Amino acid sequence: MTTTLLQMPPLFWVCATFAFGAILGSFVNAAIYRLPRNISMLTESRSFCPKCKAMIHWYDNVPILSFLILTGKCRGCKQPIPSRYLKVELLVASLCALSAYQFWILNRPSPPTGQLSEMPAALHAVQIFLIADLICATYTDLEMWYIPIETTWPWVILGLILAPVFPELHAGRTYWTGNDRWDALIDSFQGVVYGAGILWGIGMACVVYLKKEGMGGGDAHIVAMIGALLGWKAALETLLIGVTLGAVIGICVILWDRMQRRRLGKNYKPYQPVYEMPDQEEDPGLGPSWPFIAFGAVVLGVQAGLYYVSYRAAPGAWFFFDARHLSALGGGMLGCTFLGGGFVRWHYIKSGKWPKGEIREREDGKKEEVLEGNYLPFGPFLALAGLIVVFYDPLIREYVWWYMLDRYNVPAWMAATGAREVPWPMYAQMNPLPFKVPFGP
Repeated sequence: MTTTLLQMPPLFWVCATFAFGAILGSFVNAAIYRLPRNISMLTESRSFCPKCKAMIHWYDNVPILSFLILTGKCRGCKQPIPSRYLKVELLVASLCALSAYQFWILNRPSPPTGQLSEMPAALHAVQIFLIADLICATYTDLEMWYIPIETTWPWVILGLILAPVFPELHAGRTYWTGNDRWDALIDSFQGVVYGAGILWGIGMACVVYLKKEGMGGGDAHIVAMIGALLGWKAALETLLIGVTLGAVIGICVILWDRMQRRRLGKNYKPYQPVYEMPDQEEDPGLGPSWPFIAFGAVVLGVQAGLYYVSYRAAPGAWFFFDARHLSALGGGMLGCTFLGGGFVRWHYIKSGKWPKGEIREREDGKKEEVLEGNYLPFGPFLALAGLIVVFYDPLIREYVWWYMLDRYNVPAWMAATGAREVPWPMYAQMNPLPFKVPFGP
């Protein structure tokens, strides 16, 4: 089977993956519309026009081509089809083709070794999935200010399951037990803790000190998913890149808003985020707080066990000279954040102090929650950062200092003490990239 696949021209796989990506993009478009509106992806299997509700025939549902042939209008009601449908299909197809180019062409073994690629096939599959999932989360956040939980938490569980099966997904994992599968599972769990904990803690701090919601739960879920699939270091990469992108754009938006206020005065109407509330008979509210408290207790227990393992392995090492000490200590602090923040959340909800936007009813009967202030959806920046990480993780690992806290190039003087990890970048040599990245060195 491997020989047959290798006999196919690499360009064939790039083109085939582009076509598959276009089909996948059509599914993503359906998910973008349906998930925030609680429309089932299973019972309502046929595609339909959002305006006239007419079922779309198969020949009008060919990705990319149908939009061009119909000139962007529904065949039934002749109303314009949002250009987002074409953009998403082209974007997903193009990024899938880039992933195929990285796997089949850029990392094609030379000389032939019988392997499909020097890049792990599991990572190629994760790339394809994250392209579709993160683009779906991006557009739902842009259009509805809402990231459906269906795009994140099921895949957090899947990431924890895949970690011991495909430890190559966690190339930067920390040595805990010396067993690759167990170490990958621990790395995946730490990815969930760091990915969800940091943003959730920032969000709770905004509620307590700024008296407004500063971070949506969906943002934390995105980084938790990336951490579960690729590890805690990938989660931190995503956070650093996403925060940088968001800060630059956010500052530009604030400056533009101030300039327009000075120029137009009372005539200026700033952009306000509007969240279209799902159709439900009862308001679901904010949900219970006990899962956060329970998760915080579990995290604290696990981190205590990990620190014990780390201390037994290197009893004399300072905590900032050992990646295991750092990982367990940081995870324990985030466990305290979940535990204490859960009680604070419960108190704020019970006392009615939890900040909310203004609820308005539109002419069509739909209810909206309108937030006042300088808001910017953070999900798209995290999604973009996640895509950068999934394509460029080896290159980032080459240059970011804390990626040197892994298992490579242990100096002789440290090996004599039984240490198994590089303690600091000054003692580490740069490792060659494990596989090539697009447009990289």
